[in-house]
Amino acid sequence: MNNVKKTLALVLVAVMMMALSVSAFAAGDGTITIQNTVKAKTYEVYKVFDATYSGTNVSYTYDGTNATFLAALLDESSPFTATANTANSYNIALKDGKTASDVSTFLTAQKANLGSAVKTATGNGQTQTLNDLDYGYYYITTTTGSLVTINSALKDVTVIDKNEVIPPPDKAEKVANGTWTEEPESGNESTTGNIGDTVNYKVTGSFNRYEGLDPVTNITFTDTMSAGLTPNKDVVIKINGTAVSVTPTYSNNDRTWTVEITTATVADDGTITFNYETPSTYEITYSAVINENAKIADPENNTFTLKYNNEAGKSDTTEVVSYQIKLIKHDSSDKVLAGAKFKLYDAETGGNEIPVVLVANNSANYGTKDSTVDNIYRHAKTGETGVEMVTGKTGIIVVQGLANGTYYFEETEAPEGFNKLTERTDATTINGDNGEIEVVNQSGTELPSTGGIGTTIFYVVGALLVVGAGVVLVTRRKVDGEN
Repeated sequence: MNNVKKTLALVLVAVMMMALSVSAFAAGDGTITIQNTVKAKTYEVYKVFDATYSGTNVSYTYDGTNATFLAALLDESSPFTATANTANSYNIALKDGKTASDVSTFLTAQKANLGSAVKTATGNGQTQTLNDLDYGYYYITTTTGSLVTINSALKDVTVIDKNEVIPPPDKAEKVANGTWTEEPESGNESTTGNIGDTVNYKVTGSFNRYEGLDPVTNITFTDTMSAGLTPNKDVVIKINGTAVSVTPTYSNNDRTWTVEITTATVADDGTITFNYETPSTYEITYSAVINENAKIADPENNTFTLKYNNEAGKSDTTEVVSYQIKLIKHDSSDKVLAGAKFKLYDAETGGNEIPVVLVANNSANYGTKDSTVDNIYRHAKTGETGVEMVTGKTGIIVVQGLANGTYYFEETEAPEGFNKLTERTDATTINGDNGEIEVVNQSGTELPSTGGIGTTIFYVVGALLVVGAGVVLVTRRKVDGEN
């Protein structure tokens, strides 16, 4: 019989580590200490069975006061045996082959038949102790059904609410004065920027005193940016609204930063001192600049990772994308034209000039009208002086590092022998892809087209004037002769 009692005790301890809710032992003057309580959650303690201790042995009985629960105990599907005794109660034992999962499922289903809670407590983010409990087997849960577990089978026990797992971080970004964007869909990025723009990042989340049964003694924040982003080294970390004085460690050409924060200390005797409550929130802000290494129409990634106790981390990634526009300059017969000069603007009229600089290239005459390769420019960074763009012998100008948007090319000088455009040319709106436009110049001297009068009319009019003058002269001489 003692073996059966010990087996039941072990199973009941295992039950306390199941999902949804759990039970715990307590003595007449015993206590149940709940660690890792969650702020504002109500913890309810229900007594399931009476317990009698004799040394290290324990026996369990049920008084049969709830007929529905008693019927469930006596039912064939119950994981327990309930045997009537001379004290008008029932001895409780575990059936052969039944597991902790079976017990947990049974008690969860019978919660409504356990009567009123004998103790309640409101979580404070730290530790709550429930005193003056009779010997017994107790079922502990919360108003939200969070998981409570037990790590001891003694009369005075400590249980740990382990339903509150540390969630993954939630990362967002915005460019300049834009809106915060979380996870844009690939190929339709709502977060785009120009080379030189500042991208602001914000990470929010929470952590607990425990992850399962393990106390969380440290958390590590790590962020890694791709090569097209230059960090501003302006990391600010707040926990529960208060800034934490930490200095990030930078690596990977400064594109990776790491911060480790001690959240608890463990003394030699095993005593744990927690520095934060459950849950504790964090908010991390920092920024980076899109640099000249940014890929075209291919995301620049920024991945943030949260680790605790040096276990595998939980991550979140954001993307920012830049694009390019190709301008092809030709005449009405599709012959490409060199020597056309342009500036780029953000409006059809007026607006702001968008500064660009020439991308480095070792080709001969690169960036001039004599260039035999496409002249490629990019959005200027802060402090860089913009230049005028010019088409080379390919007739092509490429402008890289642009955010989603509509752009306007203004011709400032036409190729020799051609008329300069009088209006800006709309550079088709970029929307998740690169843009391409064609700009046509007309010749400076208009030749007659087939069937047209062209300059002939001027010769005809001139001839008529000459003939008219002759007629007038002859008439005047005739009149003078008659006089």
